[in-house]
Amino acid sequence: MTPRPEPSLPAALTGHAGYLAVLLGQRAQQLFESAIEPMDLRPSAYDFLATVAERGPLSQRELADTLRVDAARIVAMTDDLEARGLVARSVDPDDRRRNRVALTPDGRSTTTRVRRLAAKVEADLLGSLTADERATLRSLMQRSLGLDAT
Repeated sequence: MTPRPEPSLPAALTGHAGYLAVLLGQRAQQLFESAIEPMDLRPSAYDFLATVAERGPLSQRELADTLRVDAARIVAMTDDLEARGLVARSVDPDDRRRNRVALTPDGRSTTTRVRRLAAKVEADLLGSLTADERATLRSLMQRSLGLDAT
């Protein structure tokens, strides 16, 4: 049996930047989830680990604010990642009511491995673009979302 060709999308959709951004985001999400699934990680765990890796030990409130997620979710993620040996909590010396979260050596190596997988996913996803075009796309998306281009 010959597979049916995929129908092409109407111009009303392919001419809409928001629709295209959603499609690209969905594809990126699927590829990234598949890439990190063997590590038993979810994208939100990588977001957490990458943030701590880049910014150093952070309070759970700072993580929640940075990642724009509910503080209770950060507590649950911290519990999970701590149980897996990827992060460690310690009392903040400046405010003993607050915990700070830092990567463990295993957390650092896991974050490095996932960062490499993320780069490969991006290269596969945007492989039809030149390096300059990928940089331009990234910059335009950051600017349209009001994000710093750091």
